[in-house]
Amino acid sequence: MVKTGIAQRDITPQESVPLFGYGDRTHDSTGIHDPLSVYAWWVEGEGEAPFAWVVLDLCVLGIGAARELAREAAALAAAPGLTGERILVSTTHTHSGPDTLAIDRDDRPWARLYYRLLVDRTAEALSEAKERARACTIEVREGRGGLGMNRRDPRSLVDPRIVIISLVDADGRLRGALFHYSCHLTVLGVDNYLVSADWAGPVRRSLEAELGVPVAYLQGAEGNIDPLTRGFLDMSDPDQARGSSFEVLSELAGGVLAALRTGLRSAPVLRLDRVRLLVWEQDLPLRYGALSPEDVRARIEDWKREFAGFLGIPAADVPEGASINALVKERCRAIGAPAQEVRRRVASQFAYGSFLLTYGGGREAVQPRQGTARLPCRVLDFGGLCILGAPPEILVEAAFDWQRRLAGRVALLSGMVGGWLGYMPHRSNFEEAEAGELYETVSTVFAPSACEKMLDEAQRRATRGKA
Repeated sequence: MVKTGIAQRDITPQESVPLFGYGDRTHDSTGIHDPLSVYAWWVEGEGEAPFAWVVLDLCVLGIGAARELAREAAALAAAPGLTGERILVSTTHTHSGPDTLAIDRDDRPWARLYYRLLVDRTAEALSEAKERARACTIEVREGRGGLGMNRRDPRSLVDPRIVIISLVDADGRLRGALFHYSCHLTVLGVDNYLVSADWAGPVRRSLEAELGVPVAYLQGAEGNIDPLTRGFLDMSDPDQARGSSFEVLSELAGGVLAALRTGLRSAPVLRLDRVRLLVWEQDLPLRYGALSPEDVRARIEDWKREFAGFLGIPAADVPEGASINALVKERCRAIGAPAQEVRRRVASQFAYGSFLLTYGGGREAVQPRQGTARLPCRVLDFGGLCILGAPPEILVEAAFDWQRRLAGRVALLSGMVGGWLGYMPHRSNFEEAEAGELYETVSTVFAPSACEKMLDEAQRRATRGKA
């Protein structure tokens, strides 16, 4: 059996904070609708050093922030054998959580306090998960979710699988559970200023009340999968990011909850008692290739001149950050720009913003002179269940590719594991009609071959000496 356990702690900010997930919000949070949590899943396989998967109700953590949080929490938890490298730090990707992209080095007073809260509560969850760990069988069940839709093309595929992982001890007692599903946490939109875990919050709370154990949510390959209330992501509509009400959120969460209840009543498709963690870092090609610091600066200045002409301001006043989003959309509204121009302007600012966050933002994983990004990759190999986790927001087509590669096993992809570095489309996404005007392929910093290279290496490792 695998020795395993799950614990949870509250990480709700106690003051007004800037929210992350939409570039055109105009002020900080105005209150709390529902709490944010951190979950720690402790795992020890026979003959293996322990590892843990930490999941936080945040939008994103940068790769450096995730690495530092893991290191500090591991030291504070004082768990023998658990190193920062063996802690997978991921986020649920709620777009109604604090701005934590670079929280480890953010000098704003609220950020310093909140980072200490994250470290302390993560360490507490790790310590409790270790204490709660018991020899368990990993039972895997499947349900079918109906919340997600493909925002690049509503006629395209989604991954309906809800995979439920139950930790069952030798006495048949449930010790904890997790569920994996691929869908953005964006029922709430840019117009929401209340802190919230979005649809995952009420789903977990209801299940935890019913089951009497912690229930963690593992985000999947949600890069192009939104809640069905959002519809097609039309970049010609400057108000596309507006969301739904909390009443609608509750209804949608109820649908996910019903699917989970049905899945939990079904017979397990797998019973597993082995695990191994595969750890590596991989260099992947970037879209813009190798650039010197001078090349990077020149590209930024070209973009700024383009925006300056459209906005009617000096190039020096064009912001080098996310606030360009709101400026461009407001200008489009003010002049009544036709749809095609709105689409082009919005696409340009998304590409500019992503470039700033990688080549121009000092991101830890990016090697501009080499034209590559070094990503921490992890595979949890339970034998019949195999989960690949990596930092980008991975598009759902990659999840289908991963499952094809590991036919006969339940193969899952989880994005935003070990940090965040924007979108990673599958090669097929670049071949779609109008790919040059669709959000994920416009804003990605990865070359079309990057996803395939990552999957090739993960497949090689996962099929060598299978657990």
